[in-house]
Amino acid sequence: MPTLSGGFGTLSPADVAAAERSLGVTLPDDYRQFLLTSNGGRPEPRSFPVPGRGDALVNMLFGIRNARTRFDLAYELELATELDPLPPGFIVVGNDPGGSSLLLSTGGSDAGKVYFWDRAGLWVRDDGHNTFPVADSFAAFVASLRHMPADA
Repeated sequence: MPTLSGGFGTLSPADVAAAERSLGVTLPDDYRQFLLTSNGGRPEPRSFPVPGRGDALVNMLFGIRNARTRFDLAYELELATELDPLPPGFIVVGNDPGGSSLLLSTGGSDAGKVYFWDRAGLWVRDDGHNTFPVADSFAAFVASLRHMPADA
């Protein structure tokens, strides 16, 4: 299990509920629990597999901050969607060192799933999309974090 450093302080369930209202989503239970126990941070190890592509790195997992600043869920969602809107129900929950995003689905048939959004377009699927499923849940995503493979 990874360790986290640089989290953003303690939250109450009321804080998380207020963020859900502000974002217009209902967070999956495992992500809500992550916010209540860690409230963001830089994981170590931080590499994760992107099926069919290779490994990517997490720079930061976002949390709820008192100010609209870097790594705050609401602020990062605004930044991520300035040029390309996300489908309804998706939020940005982390990034990689190159500016790509980790997305969490909060509704529909894929609620709870985590996706890697390659903003640089280095990895593009045959259908032209650059979003890749990486875990069936936020907890599974965190559990998948590992040290960068030696052959990468």
